[in-house]
Amino acid sequence: MICLGLIGLGQAAQILHIPNIEKMENKFEITAVADISKNLTNYIADKYRVPHRFTDGMDLIGCPDVDAVMVMSPGDHAEFAIAALEAGKHVFIEKPMTSSLESLEKLLEVKRRHPDQIAMVGYCRRYNNSFMKMKELLQADSRPISYVRARTIILEGPWYLDNTWHEHKADDLDPAGRELMNRRMFEEIDRVLGGNTSHAQQMAYLLMTASGCHILSAIRELIGLPKAIRSAVVSPNGMQFSLVFEYDNFNMVFEEMNDQEIVEFDEAIEIYQGDRKMLLEYDTPYIRYLPSKLTVSELDCGQAKTTVYGPHYHDMFANELLEFYRCVTTHDTPKCDVFDAAEDVKLYIDVAKMMFDFNEQTKQPILTFLSRIADPMSSLTAVPTRLTNF
Repeated sequence: MICLGLIGLGQAAQILHIPNIEKMENKFEITAVADISKNLTNYIADKYRVPHRFTDGMDLIGCPDVDAVMVMSPGDHAEFAIAALEAGKHVFIEKPMTSSLESLEKLLEVKRRHPDQIAMVGYCRRYNNSFMKMKELLQADSRPISYVRARTIILEGPWYLDNTWHEHKADDLDPAGRELMNRRMFEEIDRVLGGNTSHAQQMAYLLMTASGCHILSAIRELIGLPKAIRSAVVSPNGMQFSLVFEYDNFNMVFEEMNDQEIVEFDEAIEIYQGDRKMLLEYDTPYIRYLPSKLTVSELDCGQAKTTVYGPHYHDMFANELLEFYRCVTTHDTPKCDVFDAAEDVKLYIDVAKMMFDFNEQTKQPILTFLSRIADPMSSLTAVPTRLTNF
């Protein structure tokens, strides 16, 4: 039995993780919770009969009744992850794990000094059963890849939640304090981007690190890192961007849009291999237990053939928790550990160097590090609630 401490009790905790943890009562027990909202902390602790409650995540990390920490709070997660490892705890870090090369290097250094502690990053799309089938088929086939395209076109979270699942909100936080946190967040983004950045540029990085990172990391697992980034263009409001990556003998394109006015979840990876195409389609995580499927279209002896693998009903959030449990109990390394996720951090930095604002007259590259939001607070007026995609 692994005793879990949860830091950050918003959407990710309430809707995506705690329901699965409850079903794994022979594997996990929630022994401590922490959130900056005292009311929310008390609500979750009372509802799930949790013995220890804190309003500071560092206090939770010091709790002797915690074996492993799940970090789901807004902002950069490196500080909590480092503290957990140094306290001898295992740690599950919601994506992406950090916002800068400095904090990345410190986290990796601490992990090297604590090799027996598991440090896993929550890229749930990479634990989806249809994704794993796609990887299996790709590795078993010798046909070269000729083209890859992927997309994350979404506006679904708040709408689905209002109609299907009601998140308990923090109602005791000072609005002025929230606004200050919001302003500081954008100031930090501007600093890591090199200063003098537009709001559109800042929003694009928020969008990439809050939702686009899922598919970008999944593609990296499937086909590796690109040889080069050929283009990275952001729209005037920062809520759309398009990327073109160069690989050996093929290109990969990725598009993200989050400013449409219809309820939609269109997230997919398509891999072309001459006479075969594999299409993986994800559905919204805000309606639980929707199935995923992998569709393979190909020519077989001159005849068109379509094979559908699935539907797969296994919950990807449950799958990643089971992987975390397995690695903790067997001392194995998860595929999405901090060293693996470091490749994503470096890729985002390279993407940022190539990203341009349509409004800019001179296309000068800008240097960036990452911004990290695992569970954005929906009341922050300057940050659209649609960014809360897991």
